[in-house]
Amino acid sequence: MLRGTQGALYGRNAVGGAINIISAEPEFDLSGWASARYGFENNSFQMQGAANVPLGDGIAMRLSGDLVEQDKGFFFNPDNGVYFDRQKGHGLRGQVRLKRGPVDAVITAETQRLTTPSIHYQIYIPAGTPGFPGGYIQDRFNYPWSTPPRARQDVDGLQAVIRVDLGGADLTSTTSFRKRHSEYDLDNDAISPAELARARAAGQIGQLTPLDPNTASYVVDTTDNFSQDIHVSGASDRLTWLIGGEMLLLDSDFSVTTTRTPTLANPSTGTIAPARLHFESYAAYGSLGFDLTDSLNITGELRYTHDSRSITARLYDLGTGLPAGGPSRIIDDSITADNLSYNATLSYKLARELLAYAKVGSSYRAGGFNTRLSDPRAPSPVQVLFGNENSTSYEVGFKGSPMRRGYFAIAGYYTKLENLIAQVDDGCALTNPVCPVAAVAYLTNAGDAESWGIEAEYSQGFDLGEGSGRLALSGSRQGGTVKSGRYDGLDLAQVPDWLASANLNLRYPVTSNVSLTSNILVSGQWGGKQELTRTSVDLDNYVLVNLRVGVEFDRVSISAFANNLFDKLYFVAQAPTINRYSQPRVIGVEGRITF
Repeated sequence: MLRGTQGALYGRNAVGGAINIISAEPEFDLSGWASARYGFENNSFQMQGAANVPLGDGIAMRLSGDLVEQDKGFFFNPDNGVYFDRQKGHGLRGQVRLKRGPVDAVITAETQRLTTPSIHYQIYIPAGTPGFPGGYIQDRFNYPWSTPPRARQDVDGLQAVIRVDLGGADLTSTTSFRKRHSEYDLDNDAISPAELARARAAGQIGQLTPLDPNTASYVVDTTDNFSQDIHVSGASDRLTWLIGGEMLLLDSDFSVTTTRTPTLANPSTGTIAPARLHFESYAAYGSLGFDLTDSLNITGELRYTHDSRSITARLYDLGTGLPAGGPSRIIDDSITADNLSYNATLSYKLARELLAYAKVGSSYRAGGFNTRLSDPRAPSPVQVLFGNENSTSYEVGFKGSPMRRGYFAIAGYYTKLENLIAQVDDGCALTNPVCPVAAVAYLTNAGDAESWGIEAEYSQGFDLGEGSGRLALSGSRQGGTVKSGRYDGLDLAQVPDWLASANLNLRYPVTSNVSLTSNILVSGQWGGKQELTRTSVDLDNYVLVNLRVGVEFDRVSISAFANNLFDKLYFVAQAPTINRYSQPRVIGVEGRITF
């Protein structure tokens, strides 16, 4: 994990840091592992495993996979007898590695077929709301929607990584192709015909309140992604360097089918809105680090990126196939953008295991197009185009391991943002008689902004009799404000005032090959605003506790776990008519074997 802006080496969207996830590669000995996990509350069963198989001198294969089967959950759709948060599917990966002389190559093929948790929320409309005299409030965990919840994602990919020792420098080439197909269904009105009839008869919903219980959206997206990265790196006595280039090509076919109940005034059964998005990006980047003295280092990083995007979108009547929506639904647009991002870091070793640093850098979040457009009646319809967000960040910090088995880091940052990309919605709501359907969220440029924060972490290992342990503590205070435009003066959304966590791991040997283990993780957040609006609710405060206890028998481990031990339920999101809740407690068991 890399802290702070990383736009110079990692490109777009690395404005606050980067997490570099490196898949395990085939090893040249017979080895592997397997694990199985079961959660009692939601009938969730998961299996994972991997095996390394040597095939000859310098040739090895690695096979890995995972399986999830979860037919229950916590959020239920009684009208269709299915849980919104169910999961089912599998993933498989095969890798072949060839290492001969200066060449080390890994070819990877992978596939995934997965039913994922679908969108869900509780409708919460208090009594006295216009059109809802008795109020309409659904159960926190049961949502009577007529459209069966469904979300599915299929992914297939190929990748080739080739590393060559050039003698004094290393060359790495990564070629990747990935195809993703996803589908999800959403009940736009979040109510079934039978439930609407019941609520009207009970006086909860007015007889003339304009709700259509057959309104739904069906979204399909197929995206092809091809990328190529090649870079060369090297080091000498005082100098480290890297230079490289990157290309990304993306094509996405996207469609939203919206259904409705036909009437005499409007006999249409709905609309279909297909769109095609094309994206090209080319970049050149490099870094240069130099030890000015044994204690003082200066490092500079630079990236030039050229992006181009185009979109074609239409709206057609579902029954007749004729164009609908007028000129505003005929979209042919394109944008190009050039960006030069940089990082400059000055670091100084105050002592052998203590480093101080100062850093200034720039980055950007890529703009683009909103492909899901609003209901034609929306008060603030979706804007198709939004531009890049650019940021410049300043950071100072200290980190190191001045104490035995301990590590600490503390950093402060200040960031200036231009053309902040923020999520807003189109103003539709079940209580809005002009557009009585669920709101469509979209991205827009909200003006310039500032953000800041102070982060600290500390980790310490220790002995506990014959056993050992490690305690890791982290905390941060952050904030931000929009400084221009229509949102001037508002706090940045989804930025908690405070974040904190404590993670304690313990291991105690019982015999020479049997050990007891335990882990407790406490995490929480406090303060902050949910939305970028003047009427935004506060983010919900919470403290969560996860607990795990187990026993290890040489190469076999068995453990019991409780996620959200004290069954804390909090708001993930709130809107004028919508509540989204967190997942309640899950208790389960897990076993793992290595060989």
